[in-house]
Amino acid sequence: MSSSAAASCPVENLLLSVENLSLKEGSADTNNHHGLSTRNYLLHGNGGSLPRIRETRINGFSQYQTGFENSMLLPPPLFSESVWGSNSLSNGGSFQGSRLQPRARILVPNYNFLSGSALDVGTGRAGSGLGGVDNSMVQNQEELKKVRIFLGLLQGDSIVNYCSDQHGSRTIQGLLRLRNPEITREIYNKVLALSSRGIAVVLELMLDQHGWHVFGELIDALNYQQLKLITYEITKNLDAFVSLTLDTHGSNSIRKVIRLLRRSPLVTLVMNNLRAAFFTIMTNRIGSYAVSECFNQLSAEDNRLLYEAAIECCLDLAIDHEGSLALIRVINTIQGLQRYRLLDILSTYVAFLSQDPKGNYVVQKVISLNNPLFTQKICHHLRGYYGTISLQKGGSHIAEKCLDTEWKSWVIEDFLSNTNTLLQVAKDEFGNYVIQKALNVTKKSGSPLYQKLLLRLQPHLSILRSGYGRNVFNLITGGRSVKKV
Repeated sequence: MSSSAAASCPVENLLLSVENLSLKEGSADTNNHHGLSTRNYLLHGNGGSLPRIRETRINGFSQYQTGFENSMLLPPPLFSESVWGSNSLSNGGSFQGSRLQPRARILVPNYNFLSGSALDVGTGRAGSGLGGVDNSMVQNQEELKKVRIFLGLLQGDSIVNYCSDQHGSRTIQGLLRLRNPEITREIYNKVLALSSRGIAVVLELMLDQHGWHVFGELIDALNYQQLKLITYEITKNLDAFVSLTLDTHGSNSIRKVIRLLRRSPLVTLVMNNLRAAFFTIMTNRIGSYAVSECFNQLSAEDNRLLYEAAIECCLDLAIDHEGSLALIRVINTIQGLQRYRLLDILSTYVAFLSQDPKGNYVVQKVISLNNPLFTQKICHHLRGYYGTISLQKGGSHIAEKCLDTEWKSWVIEDFLSNTNTLLQVAKDEFGNYVIQKALNVTKKSGSPLYQKLLLRLQPHLSILRSGYGRNVFNLITGGRSVKKV
């Protein structure tokens, strides 16, 4: 049906067609028994949805029991597909790419009868008849009545489905941008209701690729009391909160909440949850962005508990792939006494971290800060380990960085203390770069250690002529060959 034809249809005709259906959160009653199977999903800690469902057969049809206590069996829809609205209003597509997985099709109301009305306000599409339309249109009782009717058709799963569609999402966002208290309150009440899966609609919207934009527009339009209740709904269950944080769209939603609440005491509700699941969140790439949002948006005092959590588990974070990256972001922002405590722990356990594939990056970060106190401590605690770490990819970089400090003599003395270790490092894939660095920095500074290194290496040049040792050989001889001793 064209938009012009739809616009001319009386609202009563639309309501009459809806009255013939008995909708109950994703199911319908009729005599037609040829329908689609229903599938329900739960939020899961990995972000997204995870089946936790028990299948039952009733009258030959599959029914499913969710993992929620006291939940009811949901029968399959009994209408043919032609009766149900598409999951995607724009092109008849499915939920592919959405965090909400396919389930029973829900009747999606046709909003074309509101074309050119208040419903289109704020969508920003060219040629949609929005020119000159503002909030005054909603003050028109007839237009407001149409919006009420439209919103009345969105209940439970239907509002989730509707907001999961790109066009539907933009429509609801347009309504919210009107900042009309009655419309905002109506949408607000609907997203606080439970879907057929026993989950608040707001949580399902936050996980969806289009729904999270509706959520963001909604919280911008709420008053303090409404925002307080929404924040409580998001944070009251730690497992559900973590599921949101570890999901791409859920994390975007949480970060939006943090930015909005940065000057409000309500942000404490979010901070407490981030603190409670700190290690889980920080060792997840997507989840760690929510914590970083706090570091970027809030004061050092507001972040005090999060920084304390980072200090408590810094060693575990440092040896985790995502955790080490997140910890480096902590180092970039932490200040004051907490900064000193964190760097002191990392410097103390530097021998352990330097030999870890991920931890060595954290050590390199601390050295790059050029803080004499902690650089000296690192160089000191690595004495006796320079030969070992120079044989490792990450550790060799740390040894080279230590050679750029005023405590480079500790590194060279380690090599001079054992000729076999010196030769082993010089012939190694990674270690030869450390020995080249040692020769270069001592020669440039005129240190007597340069001559000591030469005296130890020259008798063994024939051994260094091949393999990775050739780099050291060429540096000492200038590329000249030597007779085999």
